[in-house]
Amino acid sequence: MKLLLLEDDPIIAEQIREYFELFEHRIDCYSDGMELLEEADPSRYDILLLDINTPGLSGLEVLRSFRELSIETPAIFITAMSDLEYLKAAYRSGCNDYLRKPFDLEELELRIEHLVRGTASGQVSISARYRFDMKNERLYEGEKEVPLSRRERRLLHLLLKERGNIVPTERIKSYLWDEQEVCDNTLRTAVRKLRNKLEENFISNVRGEGYRILLSSPEP
Repeated sequence: MKLLLLEDDPIIAEQIREYFELFEHRIDCYSDGMELLEEADPSRYDILLLDINTPGLSGLEVLRSFRELSIETPAIFITAMSDLEYLKAAYRSGCNDYLRKPFDLEELELRIEHLVRGTASGQVSISARYRFDMKNERLYEGEKEVPLSRRERRLLHLLLKERGNIVPTERIKSYLWDEQEVCDNTLRTAVRKLRNKLEENFISNVRGEGYRILLSSPEP
């Protein structure tokens, strides 16, 4: 799981980072709202964790900007602001949950799991032959599971989350290789290996742009 954190208190940021890295999650931390808005791509993350009162831009302004761009990545505000007006403003800006400081890290983890499961759950019918379990990242041909590597599962999950849309090549590479520098040939090889495991090809290459999956049958 990939987490994006906006928190200007270095002690709290480090506590959150250390906790989630223990479970092998990837977390990128920013202390300035403007810097995060300019540098981070929120669509690459599974969850957004945002403080409200931050330098540059507030967490409220950052999330409003994301929602105006139709970015629906689940967001939790983590804040010392306890007034009802801040709570109202947070939900109006597009957040999914609100956690007041001080908080328990295990509670934060539970809230994240609830949101991520809610947005990624369910079975997606790719065709009459194939379906994908979004929650567990498993591909099935009929009732038989198709063995996939972790990277192949994540590739399918990303393409199906954005199904019908072209997912840019650079975004896929960043998502699969955690921002390591890899060339287009590396991605093409990964896609080819996945296609070789399939009896039908439902992954389209849009030359010069990226990849996409178009569903050929209605979702259940």
